[in-house]
Amino acid sequence: MRWEDQPAWMQDAQSVTVTSDQREGVGTVIHVPTNIALGLVVPDEMRVTEWVEGEKIAVLHTGPIIKGHGAFELTPTRLADGRQGSLFTWWEQIDAPLGRLGDLVARNVAVPYVSHIFRRSLRALKRVAEDEIPEQPVPDRTG
Repeated sequence: MRWEDQPAWMQDAQSVTVTSDQREGVGTVIHVPTNIALGLVVPDEMRVTEWVEGEKIAVLHTGPIIKGHGAFELTPTRLADGRQGSLFTWWEQIDAPLGRLGDLVARNVAVPYVSHIFRRSLRALKRVAEDEIPEQPVPDRTG
């Protein structure tokens, strides 16, 4: 999946633009206009700080408002039907602006709202990922 495909599932991302010369690996920089609430869009600038192919992408948020760390992590797992699957973990640790007032607003307003958006985004990502899984042939057990 390309960076630019993220708005197909990430509910708060209006677009994703790679602004660095490189598109992969540590040092990649992306710009994401992010709808933080009620149509208020803020720039979210991120720099990749860790890249483990097929396992983890960690970022540092360096924008004027959104600052902190986050990551997407994949862990191999076995599905209930015995097939191989992946556990997708998405975490963010954002530093609230405005000191104690910002912490209060973050805890009581932003965290519940963002948690709701993340849950919707993860459901959408699941649909996108399942749509991209190639059909597995059914083994012929007659012979």
